[in-house]
Amino acid sequence: MKTVSSMKEPLEELEFALHRVLIHVILICDVLFASRIYQAIGLFLQPLILGSCAAIIIFYCAYTAIRGHILIPLMAVGYVALVMTQLTVFADKLWLPVNTNAFFQYIWVMSFVPFAGVCLAGGRTYLLKCVIGYGTGYCCFYALVSIMQMAGVLPGKILAGLVSDLDFRGARIFLYSGLAALTYFYWLVQIRTRVTWVSLSFFLICTLASLLSLSRVYLLVIFCLSIVFMLSPRPAFLRILAISVLGLGTTFVLSGMLVPAFNPFDLFANDASGAYRALEYEVMRDRIFADPLWGFGMSPTSDASKPFLGPYLIFPGDVGSVGVWFEFGLIGLVLYLVILWRCSTPQRSLPTKYGWPLFLTGTMLTAYGAMAPLAIAPGGATMTGLIFGVGLTAHVQQRNHKRRSQPLSGSLRQTISAL
Repeated sequence: MKTVSSMKEPLEELEFALHRVLIHVILICDVLFASRIYQAIGLFLQPLILGSCAAIIIFYCAYTAIRGHILIPLMAVGYVALVMTQLTVFADKLWLPVNTNAFFQYIWVMSFVPFAGVCLAGGRTYLLKCVIGYGTGYCCFYALVSIMQMAGVLPGKILAGLVSDLDFRGARIFLYSGLAALTYFYWLVQIRTRVTWVSLSFFLICTLASLLSLSRVYLLVIFCLSIVFMLSPRPAFLRILAISVLGLGTTFVLSGMLVPAFNPFDLFANDASGAYRALEYEVMRDRIFADPLWGFGMSPTSDASKPFLGPYLIFPGDVGSVGVWFEFGLIGLVLYLVILWRCSTPQRSLPTKYGWPLFLTGTMLTAYGAMAPLAIAPGGATMTGLIFGVGLTAHVQQRNHKRRSQPLSGSLRQTISAL
């Protein structure tokens, strides 16, 4: 007759196999969506990708609740309520029906739910290995495709959905910044610990991928963090640095809300990108003044807001915290700043090889958040979810470690010795 323990082992293996499959599904979906690769394959993939992720998130909401971590699904429900409220605010302003399907494009912030669930199941290390693996593969792919695009080898139709050419920098492949940064920092930590041909090669490829993006603010942030890390790897100092950049940048951007005659982006008006941001700032500021609590609400698409905002396409992500206020309202802005504060918290429960890259990515998202909300945009929201998912379950990992490290009691030692 089988014992309870012998019956339990196959069930645990089956459960972990399910977690492994779901990890790969959500990471593949994330890379395809956040990098815009799906647009080169076919737009039919978008509902399939978003629907699959929604189903996985719902499954893990139930899983974490059953495991007794009710706060995790409650946080997810709160986020859903905020987004649906802001979609309703937008619809009411334009006298339109609420487009509930538009919620799915904001779903990536909720990736913390499956990541937390996987960590609770004991798959934290496996999850992080998978993220780094997919990130390294993506950076290799991005560097290769970017070089081929610059050489004119690839047909324009294939790259149409991947190329950005809105300013003087010319055509360039859109970079999934959040994943690229995490992977870059991972290999940076590896070569600082021990230089090998493998670590050095992947570090150079990840560096090349970031450089080929031609994203000036992104490159400046990761370059500064890399220099500070290499010279003096102190988490407290790096966090203070990131939060200081966030505080100063946010104060600068919000100063135009207190002084209506001042537009912070006028200082960059000699640049085509800066001039367009100055225009967007003026439009968004006027709408926030009209409804400070709720802002303008969330537009299902950029085109949908044209009848109310004028002939120009308005991208809230271009103007940092004011854009967040415009879309998410004042409550959303406060939560956004709380998210950035949490992103810059050191991951002390993780081994160094994973803790440092995740922490450096979090500080990058925090510092970058002064000018653009990458932490809640598709280009960085999943990395925010990873940071939160691991952080929310850190106490479980620490408790399990303490249990394993505690000495056996005297009576238990006697029982074992007698067997």
